[in-house]
Amino acid sequence: MKAVSLALLPFALMLAACDAQAPAAPTPEASDAAQDEEALPADPGFEGDWAGVLDAGVRTLNLELDIDLSGAAPAITMISVDQGGARVPMDIVRFDGTHVHFSTPGMALQYDGVLEDGVITGTFNQGGLSAPLVFERPADGQDEASAADVHGQGEVVEIALAEGHLEGVITIPEAPRAGLVLISGSGPQDRDGNIAGHPVYAAIADALAEAGMASLRYDDRGVGGSDAPAPLAPAELADDAVRALDVLKAQTGLSCVGYLGHSEGGYLALLAANESDADFVISLAGQHQDMETLLYDQSEALIRASGQGDAAVEANRVRQRAVFEAIANAAPGEAPAAIEAALIEGGLPESFARQQAAMWGQPYAVAMFDGDPAAAAAAFEGPVLGLFGERDLQVLPENAQTALIEARGDKPTRTVIVPGVDHIFEDSETGSPQEYGAAGHALSPTARAMLAEETRVLIDQACTD
Repeated sequence: MKAVSLALLPFALMLAACDAQAPAAPTPEASDAAQDEEALPADPGFEGDWAGVLDAGVRTLNLELDIDLSGAAPAITMISVDQGGARVPMDIVRFDGTHVHFSTPGMALQYDGVLEDGVITGTFNQGGLSAPLVFERPADGQDEASAADVHGQGEVVEIALAEGHLEGVITIPEAPRAGLVLISGSGPQDRDGNIAGHPVYAAIADALAEAGMASLRYDDRGVGGSDAPAPLAPAELADDAVRALDVLKAQTGLSCVGYLGHSEGGYLALLAANESDADFVISLAGQHQDMETLLYDQSEALIRASGQGDAAVEANRVRQRAVFEAIANAAPGEAPAAIEAALIEGGLPESFARQQAAMWGQPYAVAMFDGDPAAAAAAFEGPVLGLFGERDLQVLPENAQTALIEARGDKPTRTVIVPGVDHIFEDSETGSPQEYGAAGHALSPTARAMLAEETRVLIDQACTD
């Protein structure tokens, strides 16, 4: 979900975990007040990427930090690797030599740590959870694709918006047959879609280039080279994709173009296709159910994968239902207060209720609940290809496949379930987000081959004069 940090998966994780009475987290304000007004500059050793594993009780989470000391003010972004690479920019960042504090009060999240011998050792606090968290330098990646594309020439481009711009890269193989705009999934991501240290979207672009297809992928709003403001509704991101398609056509001269969307991007791709002259759409593990249904299914799958049973599933569903009803019944601008009140009434701690309200009460989140993926799929007249991961626990393959087929009716549609892969199309034993990044590739060989072949077939269908 765009601009809703740590949104989809934590709802299953945090609601199940919050019954455990962890020590109350100190408030960000208290920690900030303790900062020395004459604090030392940040130790330059903080600069760059870090990786750590958080023990959240019911499961562990792989987290990454992107620390940037080059600007006028230091910046830190936390990336939840196991949650689709969701990126959370920190609102408050303070350094004092080798000490660091960062927090985002709206999510009741904070971290305090010390850099020593190339390791950051500290404590993570959020929503009643307090746990040690150590960050180290990540191991070198072993991916076959990176920002430097292998099978095509990369060209950096700018996509002008009504306010701000997006920056991206076009990958152009020799004599391309068609062009695709890649649309990312939940949470602001960079153009390469770095998830668990694997550049998933760069690998997709490379696979397409090897198959003779040009592509444009871009940094989401507020990420990398893009400076556009955060979106308030899915339609804004769909409009970004429409503008990107215009740039792709202008730069390549291709007449046959379409969209490839991953996860939430599958829904956005269909929205964009209905507002542009796209010839086709590819949906990779795309969202084709309404938000409530998707989240109920996703949460149950994740809770059961963690080893919990019917009682945990039902308890989580009751709490989810309270949030969904609060969103549906709230007056404009009042969703956060309604969500917080509903969760407190359900017996949850106030700090946790505030955290959930801050996430789910955002305008974009509220707008997603009003979205209609089925209507978007039904409205597009061109051919649609849906590829789903057999072991995906975020977008359950059979459910999404059925939803897409039913929405499309008699319009040209092909769906394929890719064996042995998870939500990001890596080989996986269980499909659990905890396994993201465990494979030695950004795209499984099977998924890569099937994507290339199915895209060729789709292009033959969509682009025949």
